[in-house]
Amino acid sequence: MINVQFKMVRIVPLKIESLRQAGQLLAGAGVSPAGIAIISPKSVNLAFKISGIKSWEANILKQSLLSLGSDAGIERAALVKDKKTDVIILGSLSQLNKLCKRLKEQPSGLKELSLKLSLSLRDFFKEEFKFCARGKTLKIKKPIICGIINVTDDSFSGDGLLNPIPDRRSQTTDLALKKAGGMVKAGARILDVGGESSRPGASPIDEKEEIKRVVPVLRMLRKEFPGIFISVDTYKYKVARAAAGAGADIINDITALRHSPRIISLLKKYKMGCVLMHMKGSPRNMQVNPVYRDVMESIVDFFNERLNFAYAGGLAPEQIIIDPGIGFGKTLEHNLKIIKELYKLKIFGLPILLGASRKSFIGRVIGAGEDKRLTGTLAANVVSLTRGAGIFRVHDVKEAKDALAVAYEIMGS
Repeated sequence: MINVQFKMVRIVPLKIESLRQAGQLLAGAGVSPAGIAIISPKSVNLAFKISGIKSWEANILKQSLLSLGSDAGIERAALVKDKKTDVIILGSLSQLNKLCKRLKEQPSGLKELSLKLSLSLRDFFKEEFKFCARGKTLKIKKPIICGIINVTDDSFSGDGLLNPIPDRRSQTTDLALKKAGGMVKAGARILDVGGESSRPGASPIDEKEEIKRVVPVLRMLRKEFPGIFISVDTYKYKVARAAAGAGADIINDITALRHSPRIISLLKKYKMGCVLMHMKGSPRNMQVNPVYRDVMESIVDFFNERLNFAYAGGLAPEQIIIDPGIGFGKTLEHNLKIIKELYKLKIFGLPILLGASRKSFIGRVIGAGEDKRLTGTLAANVVSLTRGAGIFRVHDVKEAKDALAVAYEIMGS
């Protein structure tokens, strides 16, 4: 055994995940501001998968990156055959920005890729978002808590406030107000009111019944909490219209405006915000053997299409939040993969909402019923925060806020 004696030199590994972190490390080492501006983009390494491009375009990408001191991975057959292919590009932020500049000089397909990649690089490192709804602005940097108020009698989590006895339903508004007051006091910035259960296997209810459930609650919450963002969880145009009239700020649509595209006219008229969620199928059938080739790539494709629809319809990015739809047409493995790879949604440059609270995948991991999934929920939320989530839709507001506050401080320390 060789015993090597070293002088007192300290070697410490560093993991750099953002430009801000790179700047802090360099500044701590005494590097000048000019040096930080030059070195920081070189210290952040990235990889992107680009799908469906022509083989000659992939080869241009590879040669360009090689000339910049990096590389790209291409299917072997695409090196010699004319075909559509995928390519994995690798490099520092500095190298990939230079790649974008070079691609601008190439034929049209690569020019378009240059613009899209450039925007993706910009949005991937976005750390603060501005969400606007009905004249109010929510700055999203620290974790934002959205409290769940279910005006139902069949919620999966067992917290539905609707009394199944018709002549006692007048109590529902008082119960909702009491619950909302506790959530706001505990730190909720958004209150999400739902009148129809979207649990697996649930059947839709009549629009009139849903309006009857949610509108009185929305009016009361609007009166009592004028500064809080109030959301209504619906995908039906008439319900959304009634909710807008009752003062709701946000339409939280599990179908991402697919069921009722006309809702976009309400969002524009009232300058409301919206949550666009990914779901495979409908609540009634979504958990019947959901299959994906790659669940995250499917979700990215979904949001590409839905955001194109939203922007073409006149919505601004500041009006939109995206939600990958944990538990909506996903298996245990799908849900775990979504949380692990949530960072892939950062390329859209929009706030990401996560709704993992008390979901069945947590119960399957820890072997617990709905009322014993708090610790699992907190773990899922904290991991999601590190992957890019900024808004957390939860049943247990105080516990979620406290756990996320500690995680956020650790991340930024």
